[in-house]
Amino acid sequence: MKLAGVETKMSERKAQAEVKKMMAGEQSKGATIRAMFAGGWEVKEIADFTGIRYNHVYNVVKNEVIVHGLETVATGRAAGNTKKAKILELLAAGKTITEVSQEMKCLYNQVWQIAKANGYTNKQKAAAGATVTTTQEAH
Repeated sequence: MKLAGVETKMSERKAQAEVKKMMAGEQSKGATIRAMFAGGWEVKEIADFTGIRYNHVYNVVKNEVIVHGLETVATGRAAGNTKKAKILELLAAGKTITEVSQEMKCLYNQVWQIAKANGYTNKQKAAAGATVTTTQEAH
């Protein structure tokens, strides 16, 4: 998650200055997190850069968003950047389970489970096609 409408990201130099203030006890972790978030940094980037736990950063940011009614942009998993989303994308493009498994470098069974849950197995396709054909023939 990152702040919407921020085109330029706070420079690393400014971020280091914020972290330096935090380490010196001049400002709280929350203030550092809020400053970096306002500067266009994503939650994961803030956590990695500052060494503060991801959950802490996320909670501070989420509270800031709720209290001030800020707009955010989804990043990471929330933006559909998951392995599952990529597998479904490849299956929708017509690739076989084996091809997807090889391309994604994951277990065949993992891809098959996702395919089955989303109607991409051959039996499910055949059943769906038979149902459509039978319905059309009846009319």
